[in-house]
Amino acid sequence: AISDSILIVAGKNWEKYSISADYEQITLQPGIIGQRVNELLAPYGRKFAPDPASVKSAMVGGIVMNNASGMNCGTHANSDKVLISARIILMDGTLLDTGNPVSRASFEVSHRDFIRRICELRDEIRTNEKLAERIRYKYSIKNVTGLNLLPFVRFDDPFEIIAHLMVGSEGTLAFLSEVTMKTEYDYPYKASAMLYFKTIKEASRAVVAMKKLVDETGEWTVKGAEMLDYKSLSSVNDPVFLKYKGEVASSALPGVEPGDETGLTAVLTETKARTPEELQQNISAIEACLQAFTTYIPVRFTDRPEEYSKYWAIRSGIFPSVGGTRQPGTTCLIEDIAFHIEDLPEATAELQQLIARHGYNDACIYGHALEGNYHFIINQSFSTQAEVKRYEDLMNDIKTLVVDKYDGSLKAEHGTGRNMAPFVCHEWGDDAYKAMKAVKELFDPQGLLNPGVIFNDDPQCHIKKPLPLLVMSDKRQATSLVADKCIECGFCEVNCLSCGFTLSSRQRIVLQREISRLKQSGEDPTRLALLEKQYRYPGNQTCAGDGLCSMSCPMGINTGDLTHIIRQEALPKGSLGYKAGDFVANHFAGVKSALRPVLSLANFGHSLLGTKAMSGITKGLHNALGIPLWTPAMPKSYQLQATSTMQHNSAALVARSSVTRNYKVVYFPSC
Repeated sequence: AISDSILIVAGKNWEKYSISADYEQITLQPGIIGQRVNELLAPYGRKFAPDPASVKSAMVGGIVMNNASGMNCGTHANSDKVLISARIILMDGTLLDTGNPVSRASFEVSHRDFIRRICELRDEIRTNEKLAERIRYKYSIKNVTGLNLLPFVRFDDPFEIIAHLMVGSEGTLAFLSEVTMKTEYDYPYKASAMLYFKTIKEASRAVVAMKKLVDETGEWTVKGAEMLDYKSLSSVNDPVFLKYKGEVASSALPGVEPGDETGLTAVLTETKARTPEELQQNISAIEACLQAFTTYIPVRFTDRPEEYSKYWAIRSGIFPSVGGTRQPGTTCLIEDIAFHIEDLPEATAELQQLIARHGYNDACIYGHALEGNYHFIINQSFSTQAEVKRYEDLMNDIKTLVVDKYDGSLKAEHGTGRNMAPFVCHEWGDDAYKAMKAVKELFDPQGLLNPGVIFNDDPQCHIKKPLPLLVMSDKRQATSLVADKCIECGFCEVNCLSCGFTLSSRQRIVLQREISRLKQSGEDPTRLALLEKQYRYPGNQTCAGDGLCSMSCPMGINTGDLTHIIRQEALPKGSLGYKAGDFVANHFAGVKSALRPVLSLANFGHSLLGTKAMSGITKGLHNALGIPLWTPAMPKSYQLQATSTMQHNSAALVARSSVTRNYKVVYFPSC
């Protein structure tokens, strides 16, 4: 929940859940990670239906409020289709649980006008047959542009409408404190193939053909088809692409100009089944379908996880690879659009040409082709008016292509955001936009929740995205350059030990960027001083500095390194604090011996006074004198008695241990 002055982060400690007796429903608080939901459901052969690529880091609240989907769920199993009920807190503080009869009855009494207005909007939309039909058509493909209007034509019950209005609303209507959703059957048998075509148009035609394949039960044979253009393949050094590029360079491929490898396109295709026999039938049906198309290498499916996991690793590596190579100071922008499947071949080729025409040579196109949904990544600078104009022209042409020519979606699954806010009315038309505004005014009459997102009065809000650089001393600039690669995605937060306690790794980088911006601009010294002061505890002192954040960061950024730099700059060489630390580091054995009596004294005091009195006294000393805080977990002094088998020389200890006694060490590589 965000306003122009207050930010409430509800992630950690909002992770409760319950699974129904038949495992077909799960109730979730918004802070639980999507991957964790899958782990909970796996023993029962079920899974979480929405499957964004960020599922290992994305929280349920974000997945639902963006209507984030992914490779397999399409429009048939996204949050909107599998949501059963929602527990929300409205702007006036009212708590409504749409799945609880008592809560519903109470709300009908306390918010009679609210319910009446929802019913009025429902009836107005349905009476306008042209609008109702447009809503059905627009949501037949992935679409999260604007607020969700589909509930008004899907449901009669006003509480069902209210619950589903939350989907894709990005925090602009209410706070989502809990959801109950349907779970999905998890097919035990899977196979994948990386299909390579010489043109992106041919690849798109193949996807359209595979989309039509259904088995005898009426289920789609192909569960996922991820398109990767030549730039995507190049960014991850795909071996088949490198082979193709070499053949093109040597003129070994007839009909392809030397140096022109821009046509090669891969489609990572997946099929799933309940039995091995059914899986083989699916593979045969797909192979028969693909015989009508020319592939660069023969079609080969594999059901071995150790093989197909490599294909999916290539798919997962595109975003970090492209984002990680951007120039310092540029912003990595990932957009997602959708076309109707019958328009896919022509629209895809035109999209590729359009991006190239605007000079985005490092941009790539990839994504969920089976749903007509593509992502394109560009690394954009906003430092000059020429760069801003180039981006503005690109977005205007994207709008013309997607909306005016093909009537597709400018936002398919990532939430509208500020980047597409200026185009919501253009995509939907006046009647639909008026209905969306009416919903916003009903839920948030003062416009306090997430201002500027979805509805924004500034037609140029999408081109105001400066990303300041971190500024450190020259000898530490290398670490700053690494941290500057941060694209503020938040993937680091699942491993950040202080996330939910103070700040997360991402928030530390964002704050340091703002501090750097203020230092460079000199525009607000008071704000700069306040930020630097406020950063000390939540940003600096509570950072574990262990680098676990880098394990889930797409760019491999170790925010701990940034914290170490900040600590070093706050403790310059030659200062008393530095000299004290340097002395301890070089006389550790002696210092350690001197601390043993202190621990013994603390233990004696604890034994004499008891926990309550000892805690009170030491807390007072801590507050008054700043000495380290004693807790009941403080250890006693301990010294391992040397024996004939324990030599000071570690090599001797290792050599003797196998003969005498096996000493064991458990090492925890963390803070």
